Amino acid sequence: TLIIVPGSLKKCRNENILFSKVLVMLISMGDLLMGLYLVTLSVYDGIIHKEAFCSKQAEWYTGVECSILGIISTVGSQLSLFSMTVLSMFRLSKVLLNGLPLFVSRLSVLKTTIWATLITVISVAIAVIPLIPSQSLEEYFVQGLYYDPSY
Repeated sequence: TLIIVPGSLKKCRNENILFSKVLVMLISMGDLLMGLYLVTLSVYDGIIHKEAFCSKQAEWYTGVECSILGIISTVGSQLSLFSMTVLSMFRLSKVLLNGLPLFVSRLSVLKTTIWATLITVISVAIAVIPLIPSQSLEEYFVQGLYYDPSY
């Protein structure tokens, strides 16, 4: 996807098709991130931790590796979610309303770039904000966990 789609974007002359292709590329990138997350998690679970995950659970959940994998999975899922939502809104507006003012009937390369950038920035922000150390955020996000040794 990362090789085929950018090449096909250069050939695209219709702005509406370009918009759809860019959003499909973002969905593919989100799925790629989710695949990377699942493979990495499987490696950690099956090879690194093996059968000792329960004894290392507190260390794992509070570690850097878990935070990085959390960012990757959240960005991937949000990228796919927001891209599909915007693509569905765009297609619905074309079918039912002949173009909402939100999209305007003609999409330019600039508008496509703005939408793609907005989707990506929001996805990354949703993933990173819970990890920012802040007194005001501590009430809303979990900063640690309790591990029961008898479990």
